[in-house]
Amino acid sequence: MLNKIINLSAFAVLLGVVACNKETAGITEEGNSIAEYDLWDGENSVAFVNSDNGLAARWYSVEDSGSSVIKFPTIEGNDLSSDNMKSLVSYCGGLCGTVELGESSEPSAGVGIALTENETAIDISKWDGLCVSYESELPMKGVLGYKDSETATDDLPTVDFDKTNGAKASRCAKWAEFKQKSMSNNSGVEASKKATTLIFKFFGKAKETGFFNIKGVSSYKHGVEKLDSVEIVETPKIDDSACLWNGTADAPGYFVKNDSNGATGGLWYSYNDRTEGGASLLYWSAEAPNYRNSLEWITDDEILSGGLSAKVALDKGSASRAYAGVGFRMVARDSSNTDYSPKAADLSDWGGICVYYMAEKDMRFVLASDSLESDYTLDASSTPVMKCFAWSEMSKSGLEKSASDIKFEVKSDENLYNQIRFNIIGVSKYIDNGACLVDESKLSPLQ
Repeated sequence: MLNKIINLSAFAVLLGVVACNKETAGITEEGNSIAEYDLWDGENSVAFVNSDNGLAARWYSVEDSGSSVIKFPTIEGNDLSSDNMKSLVSYCGGLCGTVELGESSEPSAGVGIALTENETAIDISKWDGLCVSYESELPMKGVLGYKDSETATDDLPTVDFDKTNGAKASRCAKWAEFKQKSMSNNSGVEASKKATTLIFKFFGKAKETGFFNIKGVSSYKHGVEKLDSVEIVETPKIDDSACLWNGTADAPGYFVKNDSNGATGGLWYSYNDRTEGGASLLYWSAEAPNYRNSLEWITDDEILSGGLSAKVALDKGSASRAYAGVGFRMVARDSSNTDYSPKAADLSDWGGICVYYMAEKDMRFVLASDSLESDYTLDASSTPVMKCFAWSEMSKSGLEKSASDIKFEVKSDENLYNQIRFNIIGVSKYIDNGACLVDESKLSPLQ
């Protein structure tokens, strides 16, 4: 399994555009007059795609689960097929249409290339990547579909192609620039070895519309040589300095850092409702011993590796509610020669927090300042997800100025004896798309 980056927001990787040649870089109104496409040339009214596997790959239309559609000028209805493709490209000098986005939270619609049939896959890694010549009034994503029974099909390697503002552009991206929300920096490289589809997806705000015309598609290694005015799409280097704790690191450790030199931060601990008369329990892995001392617990490599993963059985006993969870207490040291000691910390400069997790039931994120608490709901998710939120989004905001603890809690007003599984995978300061590089190969499914 590959190293993975978890990033759930309506969460997408922002990509910069870097010119590959200062003399020819840029978007021109004239476009690429000497363009040569080795995969598909819409300007020559070619209906099928050369997928390089002996088959003529076909175009098809892609819509979201909402009401987004594409209106094609020569086609009745919204379904693109091999039968009506030839008339369309003859009319457009490419593949054109008008996207009408629906009212869903993340509306999108697009067109795709089915590289294979009958659920087979092909190796297109030797293309090195993809180039596309197009114009679009909406931002466009290139999506690489692939066959892998161990990977969720709704999280595919994706690269961003900007809208062109009325001009035609030729842009290229290597497979390594195709990123998954939960994949490593090379997710597109591995996916290209077992590819099934290529999709060009247009997105924007609800009810927004925009025209597009895809003129040609080429492999990266052919396109950068044969297309003029090519722009190379590259992902920016990811700065993980804002990652506070990563359970999939080689040595995750029991200390959640707060600053860059590790002088302040927090020590992990577990807790439950037993001090209030409850009987809830946390169950760790079968191999984990029955710990009697917190220091022994927080230094166990088996428990910390792959995140803090446990099962919770909720029994409120004589308490008013049942709860159990894990947290870290803010500590500090004055110098490298002194021991850590509990001390409230001002976390205002974090801006908020990003949490990487899995949970079978909604969890309560708690920011505590001694006996005062502010909370936020982490929605249940059986697959790794990232949730980022600002301090201002929490109830009773302001406690971040004097925080004593951060906790992750499963709770209920009823007894829930069936064990509820969760995993706290990583924690970072509030930053777009998070800051922890998470290796999903070290994660176990909730089971």
